[in-house]
Amino acid sequence: MKPNPKGILIAALILLLITSVISRFIPGEEPDMPEPAEKEERDEIIILPNTQKEAVIAMYNHWEKKLVKIPLEEYLVGVVAGEMPASFELEALKAQAVAARTLAVYQMPAYGGKGCSRHAGADVCSSYAHCQDWISLDHMRKNWGQNFEGNLNKIQHAVQETKGQIMTYEGKPIEVFYHSTSNGKTEEVSEVFSNSLPYYTTVDSTGEENAPMYEGSVTLKNSEFADKFYSRYGIRLDPNNLASQIQINSYTGSGRIREITVGGKRLRATEFRLLYGLNSTDITFIFGKDTITMKTKGFGHGVGMSQSGANYMAKQGYSYKDILLHYYRGVEIDHY
Repeated sequence: MKPNPKGILIAALILLLITSVISRFIPGEEPDMPEPAEKEERDEIIILPNTQKEAVIAMYNHWEKKLVKIPLEEYLVGVVAGEMPASFELEALKAQAVAARTLAVYQMPAYGGKGCSRHAGADVCSSYAHCQDWISLDHMRKNWGQNFEGNLNKIQHAVQETKGQIMTYEGKPIEVFYHSTSNGKTEEVSEVFSNSLPYYTTVDSTGEENAPMYEGSVTLKNSEFADKFYSRYGIRLDPNNLASQIQINSYTGSGRIREITVGGKRLRATEFRLLYGLNSTDITFIFGKDTITMKTKGFGHGVGMSQSGANYMAKQGYSYKDILLHYYRGVEIDHY
């Protein structure tokens, strides 16, 4: 009897199927599974898409005299570059990025702010004298020269590593103040601005004695001092006897002058500082025969984070969060 080709084929297929099923359950054999990395990569693309929408800020660019809208994180690169030396420690730059982001969010109407009071439609302006400093990439190139790429990457890293982070108090963005260099202590906010805020107190800010702006000095001829005072207040001082016409009335808790009387007129020290272009209100007077010298410690109003102090803390190994929580008491590091 001749073999049936069709039957042989069917039998072979059955045997092959049985062998395949048995082989999948032989002890010690592993099922044929995809590599974990391949599965994770596929799941990341399918299950976890990036849906975060980045905030956009309206800034009045005083360099070009126009209103522009740019992504908030991109804006912050220009702020950190303008407000803090790129040579500072990375953790100090991160602290600056969070402080600057908080200031911006606090002012943005989208988050309950009132915007920039000087420019209609703007959340902020690019002037350090009103909101906070901001510079363009072209300004960075001019400022940094051959160090442009390295400095830009460093600042971008500081902004990216803190992306979205702001300081809050009782769930709301805080009103942010910061300054260049302290006199060894920060100033209580009500000594400079009108309202007291719970997260601003006088705290130690050490290690700034070697900062470039720690000490300052302005020397004027006695007649120049008297003329400037007359032009502002209409009071004539005797240039030959200034020492008897200047009296310090009180000091703040940080050792700065609170009030001073000049020629019988009582002034806040912050007003006197602006009149004579002094670095701070920590002032020591030296009266010469024909000149008056006003020596200062620190640079800026003294409220909030000292940038030089932040850099010193970073050099001591403190993180940007440590720095912020030192200068802004009782706040939380949150996300907008």
